[in-house]
Amino acid sequence: MLNRHLSLALVSLALRISPASAEDQTAQVWAVFAYTLLGDSIPKVISRANSLTPYGANQLHAAGSAFRDRYVALHADSSMPSTRIESLSPYLLENDDLQIASTSDAAIIASAQAFMQGLYPPLDQSFNDTVLNLNFKLANGSTASSPLGGYQYPQIMTFGLEDPQSIAIAGQALCPAHAFSIVEYIGSKEFWQTYEESAAFYNRLYTLALSGEFDVASANYGNATIISHYLDYQAIHNESLLQNLSPDDVKLARWYAGKYVFATNGNASASDNGMSSDVSTIAGQGLISSILDSFQINVQTQGVNGKMTLLFGSYEPAVALTSLLKLANKQNPNFYSLPNEGASIILELFSLESETYPTYPDPSQLYVRFLLRNGTGAGFRTYSPFGYSPSKTAIPYAEFQAEMQNLSLTSAQAWCLKCNSSAMFCSGVLDTDQNKGYKGSSGISPAVGGVIGAVVTIVVLSLIGIIGFLVYSWRTNALRRSSLGGFKGDRKMASDEDVSFKNPRWGDDVKQADTSDPPNAGFGINARGHERHGSWEMTGQKGSQNNTQPEEQDIGSPFADEIEEEWRLHSTMQPVAAREHV
Repeated sequence: MLNRHLSLALVSLALRISPASAEDQTAQVWAVFAYTLLGDSIPKVISRANSLTPYGANQLHAAGSAFRDRYVALHADSSMPSTRIESLSPYLLENDDLQIASTSDAAIIASAQAFMQGLYPPLDQSFNDTVLNLNFKLANGSTASSPLGGYQYPQIMTFGLEDPQSIAIAGQALCPAHAFSIVEYIGSKEFWQTYEESAAFYNRLYTLALSGEFDVASANYGNATIISHYLDYQAIHNESLLQNLSPDDVKLARWYAGKYVFATNGNASASDNGMSSDVSTIAGQGLISSILDSFQINVQTQGVNGKMTLLFGSYEPAVALTSLLKLANKQNPNFYSLPNEGASIILELFSLESETYPTYPDPSQLYVRFLLRNGTGAGFRTYSPFGYSPSKTAIPYAEFQAEMQNLSLTSAQAWCLKCNSSAMFCSGVLDTDQNKGYKGSSGISPAVGGVIGAVVTIVVLSLIGIIGFLVYSWRTNALRRSSLGGFKGDRKMASDEDVSFKNPRWGDDVKQADTSDPPNAGFGINARGHERHGSWEMTGQKGSQNNTQPEEQDIGSPFADEIEEEWRLHSTMQPVAAREHV
């Protein structure tokens, strides 16, 4: 209630200061969707907790300030662009007006927080006027002051990878099909050609800069993203690095990282690298679904909701999205490389100047444009999506919607099917009838594949059971031959000889009751649940089985960073856990 009263007072004062005028505007922005990358953070090869650095926090604060200047703040100067969303509070944060989401990665969450400090700074910084009193008188006569000069607290939703909503910001993370597509790329001619071409460069990097954190076997193109992140970090924080390396070396390492990321997340031709583009761009497909939803909410509510949607994550969704929108081309070669730290991909829903302003326009009068702000100090630059000519930057909303729907994921179910995922939430969204209509690149539907896998597993378990039964029977017969016989078995005394008899008919039943497995043993939740609840037999088995599982990520493997964790997460021997990216 207090925030609502403050908001009304501030908006009223703002209107007196700078009245909105339709004649002064050539375009009116109604909604903004932005995906922003995390800032400078601790590389995973350094034995420190994953976190955003102070430099990275300043990068994201600057990004938030740039968004504030474009979409939130009031400008007395009429020369400023007419991109402010008029229904947004210019000073006081109203959490109902914004949807903010992040992955559960600590550095990404901190990036979102720093961004919001720039977008809605403390009130004593953004609004220095006597009408706003940050001191409040309490019932006992004392006064309470807002901490940190009126610091504002944004509501940031964080989605772990076990949450289906994480598909919008990290759709590649728990996708086995995407992990397999990376394996396909690693086996391709393109990968090994680049691997060999870059070998001398990475050997030189190892000698001059990497030997302290990497071993020689890991200094190669397969670890391009990890190496580039490490060098970017050292170039900022370690002045001695550039005494050994030139800035061009750091840029070249980043170029190789961009090549690797685009190849594994971009819409490259299957003939080039052996990958399925439909799976390689899965992160971008989830992002597109979120874009469509946010704009549709704004249209349906006529600008009341969906005013600003801000997502924060890593580089994979950004690269996949720009690839799907056909932004990577000869005219825009920068989209083949990695976005800079703190970069933002923005889509604006707007209308052109109209006499009906400020009434929300008819959907036929709405347009969408794509912008990129590529890091600290960069401006908002407009690009033409879908392979359109550079002059066509304003796309009619209906046309934009039709193009994007062809590229989006329609539901969490669609993601589960495309990824062939065993994520926990997939068991609740998959529909058997719809499974029949979907086929993967192999031509076998997930449902049929699941049946085949189950049959193979049952056959293997049956063979193991038969072998175990025969061994058990052999041992039992051997023991029986050495015993005195009778129903007392080895407890029978010589005086009980008159009750001895062989092979009672129910003897086999007793043996089966003791040795047979329950139906579907080893499958599903029940088996794992029993294993987790302390059965010493299962614990022993689990210990021996875990000896065959991959160790924690070894930087010595050139491919561990991108694929090893996905296969571990989807092993039937381990529960689903969140994967975090830097």
